[in-house]
Amino acid sequence: MKQPQLTDTLFDDFLQELPADFQEQAYELQAFARARKIRSPLQLLQLVLLYCGQDLSLRSCAGEVAKLQGYLSDTAVTKRLAACVVWIKSLLKRVF
Repeated sequence: MKQPQLTDTLFDDFLQELPADFQEQAYELQAFARARKIRSPLQLLQLVLLYCGQDLSLRSCAGEVAKLQGYLSDTAVTKRLAACVVWIKSLLKRVF
């Protein structure tokens, strides 16, 4: 399936505030290891923002991914989010 288009201007503005190497950092800090249903660190960041920013439930986040990429369980979302903690903390320290 093709990658979703980033048409949300707020998300685009948010991306401008992040360090240029935020995607590489996701690999380094093992927040993103390989592409499966979540195909890039950018999509992983979108998943984090769905859960934390829009306050969606794990199941709702999984449903949003399923619309674009195919089935993803809420347990898989939990595992992906748990792997992101160090990466997100690092990004926040660098932004603020």
